[in-house]
Amino acid sequence: MKIKFLTVLFAVTLSCQGIFAQDNDNSPKLPGLAQTIKDYAQNPAVLNNAAAKLLSVIKDTAVVDFVRDLNINFKTFQADNQPASLGFTYKYENSWTWGSKKHDFTNSLSVDMTGNVAFKKIYNPANFLQSKIGYSGNFFWGGVVNRNTDEEAKELLQANRDKINALRNHDQAKADAAQAKMDQLYNISDQFFISLNASPAYESNQDFSKQQFAPGAFAVFGVNGYSKKSNVGWYNLPDYPFALIRLLTGTDSKLHPSGATVPTLAFGLDYVVPTQDSLRNAVAGQLNPFSRVRFEAAFKTTAARVDDQVIYFTADYRWYQELNASAAIKAAGIAKSNYFVAALEASNGFFASYATGHLPFDQKSTQVYALGFKYNLGNWKTK
Repeated sequence: MKIKFLTVLFAVTLSCQGIFAQDNDNSPKLPGLAQTIKDYAQNPAVLNNAAAKLLSVIKDTAVVDFVRDLNINFKTFQADNQPASLGFTYKYENSWTWGSKKHDFTNSLSVDMTGNVAFKKIYNPANFLQSKIGYSGNFFWGGVVNRNTDEEAKELLQANRDKINALRNHDQAKADAAQAKMDQLYNISDQFFISLNASPAYESNQDFSKQQFAPGAFAVFGVNGYSKKSNVGWYNLPDYPFALIRLLTGTDSKLHPSGATVPTLAFGLDYVVPTQDSLRNAVAGQLNPFSRVRFEAAFKTTAARVDDQVIYFTADYRWYQELNASAAIKAAGIAKSNYFVAALEASNGFFASYATGHLPFDQKSTQVYALGFKYNLGNWKTK
């Protein structure tokens, strides 16, 4: 009975949203209770809570193993002067890794699906869905713990005991002092990595009126300075504003940009095979395959800790450029695209984001503001 009730509740919530999404923008306000229900259904927290209740009763089914890495962000977003619209972003990532005994080289197989869906599709500001599988060979240098002397090892163990005792006695000052001692003794060398990837992808818009296959190859470059004594952080320019915020909010005791959050950079080449694209067909008169270069930079850091909540800042920039595009394709504005998105995300799931630019299937650049809640389908409590 409980499962049936929650299933019906979730279905009714989605159905109401689907009905309301068809309303004309100039339609009059609904009277009384109907308007209240509409406003309630257009709150992304409603869908988030309904999904959480439904999934909590199916946590022991076989579906759980598949969806444990699926993240859904229910949100309201507003692009330029368009009305606010309800929708969601989904992201599914899973990978299987194996490597050498020295851990300086690993192999990975991965599945990655991302997309942005609006319940009223004409208001979708980022109408680009991508599903891909891939193989990567990953090369690592550094990132190992420097060997301590016997005396340093004893000091490290004692500092760890001091920290545990301080935390038990709720003495944060002594715990911080013990942690500082551990940081001084426990030194990890800087790590550098290169990842070489081969990844066939399927790309479409949300109603699949535009579709294309894009097998490609790309390389990812990165560096991490995990140690408190690493100098990598001082070169991490994007983290300076957040290092200052962490200092002012008491999250960090001193100004120190993080060496573990240096942006990662990816460069790639795709061979794109359009299978359905009315705009490209109308402009070029055909749907011939074409080559495309792309670049991506991704960044994530801790902005602050407030009470028991951690607030993260994330940013992502993507650039696509068709090679040897015809004059007609360039004039139509579909030969290249730039897209930038930045977000503040709290550990409780709330997020706010800003995006500008357009992705390959978008016809114009937009500025999009979004508010919503992120729900990880693998986060329910286990028995």
